[in-house]
Amino acid sequence: MNSAGVLLLLSTFRLSLPLFFATAGGYFSERSGVAQIALEAYLLVGAFTAASTAYFTQSLGLSYLIAGVVAVLFAQIFCYLVLKLKANSIVIGTGLNLLAVGIIPIVSKSLFNSTGSTPSLEFDTSSVAIPLLFLLASLVVSWWLSEKSIWGLQMKFAGEKKLALESIGVSVVARQWQSVSLGAFITGLGGAVLSTYLSSAYSPLMSAGRGYMALAAIIFAGWRLERALVMSLFFGLCDALQIQLQSSASVAAVLPPDFIQMIPYISTLLALLFFRSKNQAPAELK
Repeated sequence: MNSAGVLLLLSTFRLSLPLFFATAGGYFSERSGVAQIALEAYLLVGAFTAASTAYFTQSLGLSYLIAGVVAVLFAQIFCYLVLKLKANSIVIGTGLNLLAVGIIPIVSKSLFNSTGSTPSLEFDTSSVAIPLLFLLASLVVSWWLSEKSIWGLQMKFAGEKKLALESIGVSVVARQWQSVSLGAFITGLGGAVLSTYLSSAYSPLMSAGRGYMALAAIIFAGWRLERALVMSLFFGLCDALQIQLQSSASVAAVLPPDFIQMIPYISTLLALLFFRSKNQAPAELK
């Protein structure tokens, strides 16, 4: 394999990291029967929190943990409105995405006297060790909870046959609340990757649709975690490919840059249109 191929593979893995987190996070909510379109909000909140925490504490590990916790707190708005007040999850999820876009500049103004990007981190954040460590821990815990634990079985029943779950005295709302909160924590870690590993600061809208891509990966994979992660890797490849094509003078002379930047999003739409899994969505998904 030539150097260009190696660079493409390394870039694919690097750009897939936040997608891995968002996909694993969204999986728990969707499998428990709660449609989760607010992944963008959790990514943005996690990214801003991680960049701010790292700036003040100079600790990457702590910034990841706090990013996950703040994303969970933000998700409680979603849980209360959707699970307690029975509001429509798509409407609330969309509103939460807009709330994140609007509230972050307000907090940033109070902390840094700027409504745009946070200050650049002054220490080296290029090492993959910390994001990889959190990713491996998240994936192992996600797989074990989903496939090997009683909680995971109950979580799936909440999304498939909630009456059966209620018949044994387990609260469907409690399992869904826990699933959404866990998913928000994991997705918040993906936001931390965006602002402390792929970048050295938070910038507005830096999630760039990755939450929607993660949701598309889950749907494409038929709500199967392993397949969804593979699909996230494919979207990461498309993202890496468009960056590589933009740096090629011969390609840039033929295709306009705006079209090249559309490659990840076009691939998402085509995957959903032509290659959707035959597996059905969770019966209680709403």
